[in-house]
Amino acid sequence: MQQPQPAVSGVLLSYNCEDYISAALQSALGQDCPPMHLVISDDGSTDGTVAIIRDRLASYQGPHRVEFHRQQDNSGSKSAHLNRILHRATGNIIVSFDGDDISEPYRVRRIAGAFAEHPDAYAVYSSFSLIDDSGRQLGAGNVPHPGREERAARWFARVDAYAAGTTLAVRRVVVEKFGPLDPAINEDIVLPFRASLLGSVIYIDEELVRARRHGASLTTDFGRFESLSSYRERFGQGIARAIRQRASRFADIQTAAAFMPDRAADLSALKSVVNESVVLAECSAGLVSPSLARRLKALLKLWRAGAYPDERHRQLFLALAPGLYVRYKQGRQRSRGQQHG
Repeated sequence: MQQPQPAVSGVLLSYNCEDYISAALQSALGQDCPPMHLVISDDGSTDGTVAIIRDRLASYQGPHRVEFHRQQDNSGSKSAHLNRILHRATGNIIVSFDGDDISEPYRVRRIAGAFAEHPDAYAVYSSFSLIDDSGRQLGAGNVPHPGREERAARWFARVDAYAAGTTLAVRRVVVEKFGPLDPAINEDIVLPFRASLLGSVIYIDEELVRARRHGASLTTDFGRFESLSSYRERFGQGIARAIRQRASRFADIQTAAAFMPDRAADLSALKSVVNESVVLAECSAGLVSPSLARRLKALLKLWRAGAYPDERHRQLFLALAPGLYVRYKQGRQRSRGQQHG
């Protein structure tokens, strides 16, 4: 008799993470939840990652159903990798695992509980703690999330809004309804927004993942504070990403309106939120302009708009002395390197 499909699928992605994959894999296999379907996919690693995965799976005798896939060539981005593998996730809920992070053993159980408690939820994500390449604690991660009274769709419509990918879980219908991800846009920007168009997005205020920060991490950009010109370049790249993400948001709104025509007007109204967020992103880039007058003009515009109120001290620092700000950040990086080196 064919066994029923598990309610949860975990998707663990790896790429050249031989120093970390064993701990990440153990944390996924060690989840103390009902049996889940765990899909492991390596994205063309050239180090010992695949050998470690195969060795660990050869001796695994736990409750979870596991399948391993090795991509012969690197996909080029995490979103492109997910496009290759997400169709293999058979559970109604898909939980993300990263090959260099460590999930707490109760993480999947806590996520499944949140989905059960909130039937209208289409995505769940959580807080996380930071660890270095040796596993030492670096403190809590920064996890922006909507306020209790704020609509998830309006929050995630902003092009700078995201839900930390290493903590993210979505209902499989989110993947099925909207199709492939844009390979050039991070999945933690796209999937929460798509989920918010269908229903609510739940944030769990618990550190359910230990996210690793190291030089090869996809989310680490140590070079952005190398110089003021490097920092300005990152802002320019950010504007280019914001414009691409606006097009992605508009496409998702159009897709959602096609299968929910009764909500077309409400969904279309989100476009103004998307556009406004691009304008504010462009304005933020003005904070590092060579011209003091332009920096102050950008600062005033951001403050009048009430944008990013938690970042006002940083905005002021940047507007008045961008070079000093970059040197300050350089010092912070050196201090952390000495403390955790």
